[in-house]
Amino acid sequence: MKISPLTIYIIGASFFVAIVSFGFFMKYLPNSQEAEMYQQNLEALQAEANKLPKAEKRREEALQMVADTSAKWRQVVATKTPSNNVNTGGISLAVNAWQLSVDTRKFRNNVQRLLNTQLRKGGVEVVNGPYIPGIEDNVRASDILASYYNYPALPFPVVIYDLGQVTVRGTYEQITAHVRAYSSMPQFLAVADGLAITGTSPNLTGTYNLQLVGFIRGNNIFPGLPEGAGGGQGGAQGGMMGMGGPPMGMMGPGGPGRGAPGMPGGGGPSMSGMQGAGGAAAPGEN
Repeated sequence: MKISPLTIYIIGASFFVAIVSFGFFMKYLPNSQEAEMYQQNLEALQAEANKLPKAEKRREEALQMVADTSAKWRQVVATKTPSNNVNTGGISLAVNAWQLSVDTRKFRNNVQRLLNTQLRKGGVEVVNGPYIPGIEDNVRASDILASYYNYPALPFPVVIYDLGQVTVRGTYEQITAHVRAYSSMPQFLAVADGLAITGTSPNLTGTYNLQLVGFIRGNNIFPGLPEGAGGGQGGAQGGMMGMGGPPMGMMGPGGPGRGAPGMPGGGGPSMSGMQGAGGAAAPGEN
């Protein structure tokens, strides 16, 4: 049978279409899509690479902020916290519960002397002075850490003295200088607010509320004694603590209760009616 030229053309065209279709759908189109995906991926990577300098700059700024905050906190620790040595007016929690009960009474007396010195700032006459609370009579040695130093209720040991209202007499300049002086009080963060001045100049009377906050330094707390040791009195609670950054929002109302003046080693003289009384300021830190 003889094949006509038309049939040959049709068969050839069919083979051509098949070959072209195979090349387009199996080679060209997938490669084109893959090339497009590579291009999109390259553009995405380039966009991310362009962000690296900004990210590095933000990282450097964040590190600088951390360094600045740490430097400021070190200044606070150096000037606004008690030392970790009871002989220099501070307190150490790296001692057993029995020693802590003795040292806390000494610490309370040192704080009272420091406050008495602060109350004379500005040359005012103290009419109603604050009393630093001590350890309550019914507090066990094993509970001093929790009741007096607020640990572990707070993430780190801290004493909070809510001292109530203070009354002083003097001129306007003396009273305002006296209140401003709390901003530079050593070893503690002092807050004197609600100042009200009455009377006729120059004989004025000033009243204000006073709170003291003291962050306790140290790297550890003495491990607890077994319950029942020494007549059923447990030791101080164990744990690690340090002077990290406090988030300053922890200051809250209230503080330890007032101690009994008659307890051994505790309770200094009342500031009521004092005029220039009260011992020397606590020694500086070593």
